[in-house]
Amino acid sequence: MLTKIILIILSLILIGFLAHFSGKLAEKLKLPSLIGMILIGMIIGPSFLNLVPKATLNIAPTLKDIALVTVLFIGGLGISLKQMKQIGRPAILLSVVPATLEGLTIAFLATIFLKFTFVQGAILGFIIAAVSPAVLVPSMVDLINRKIGQDKAIPQMLLVGASADDTVAITLFTTFISIYFAVINGESVSIINELISIPLTIIISIFIGWILSLATKALLKNINSQNIRVLSTFSLCLLIRFVENYFHFYIHLGGFNSLLTIMIYGFFLRTYLGDTAKNIQDKINVVWKYGKLYLFAFVGMAINPTLVGEYIWIGVIMLMISLSIRSIGVLISLIGTNLSIKERIFCVVAYLPKATVQSAKAGIPLQMGIAGGEIMQALAILSVLITAPIGAIGIKLTSPRFLSQGYSGELSA
Repeated sequence: MLTKIILIILSLILIGFLAHFSGKLAEKLKLPSLIGMILIGMIIGPSFLNLVPKATLNIAPTLKDIALVTVLFIGGLGISLKQMKQIGRPAILLSVVPATLEGLTIAFLATIFLKFTFVQGAILGFIIAAVSPAVLVPSMVDLINRKIGQDKAIPQMLLVGASADDTVAITLFTTFISIYFAVINGESVSIINELISIPLTIIISIFIGWILSLATKALLKNINSQNIRVLSTFSLCLLIRFVENYFHFYIHLGGFNSLLTIMIYGFFLRTYLGDTAKNIQDKINVVWKYGKLYLFAFVGMAINPTLVGEYIWIGVIMLMISLSIRSIGVLISLIGTNLSIKERIFCVVAYLPKATVQSAKAGIPLQMGIAGGEIMQALAILSVLITAPIGAIGIKLTSPRFLSQGYSGELSA
């Protein structure tokens, strides 16, 4: 047991060092650092050199979760009440419209190119449709810290939209899996109930985040130590994620999205606690400095390019069409805002990348025995290989050129 623990610790130190070095190398090549970290993860992971001990790979999902929790908590702490009022309607539309349009587009294309039924195509479509919080959220947090796009709170808008986007995509993914097996078994399934669960999940997530922030506000009044304040709030965020992952908490038609809950919790802490929340954010930023190394390295380890195989060209065609429709969905969501053309283009680019959800869900249809599962896995992985670098590089190139620098007014809560 002791040997196993030592092996895990040593491998994590080495992974952290390699991810840091590869990130710096990517920056020297004028690429986002996360590209280097993801690539090194792919190289040393099971798909290529297979250098990472199995024991370390077994805890990778937990470490990725901790890193995701960290960056979403930071994201929530970075959104003021004034900004939330400013971004509310377009953020809600961004959480629903792009993913829904893309998923349905892929479902239709799959009936043509892959000879799938529409239900099979929709299962594939809603694996692919979710935007990647692992790519988008850290990029937006970085822009907030650098005070880019703050006059119209564009990074905050994309943060909120992306945090709920995966709720929509994953709910529809599981809905169409239920429909698939119901058809095979001659059973009925309530599509209405499944669809109602989407807004319910979002509402419940917001409510839980708010209630927890009120409890925390009362608790922190009796705590003078800044370190204990940070530890208690961050531990609560980890507990929220643990509850969803390990207890699969559902309330009748709706459950809750832990990542959205964590971000909303951070937002309300900022609203209620002001400078105290800012101090917590500064401390959590230190955790993220190291957490991002493992998040992106482990995302890379979960990608297996060898699975793409013979479906690469069909996949490229389908993705080009579906991403175009997704981009139209982003533009529809932004109708009525005061964003310039350049700012709208930036939002389209920022909403392209896929990684986390696709890596996690790609193999599920195959494991469940769904017809065409191996094709679904191949195309989901292909979507990551294409969109993660395009999105990350696109954000890096367009953000300083298309978004404003600094604040044009007071945006603090």
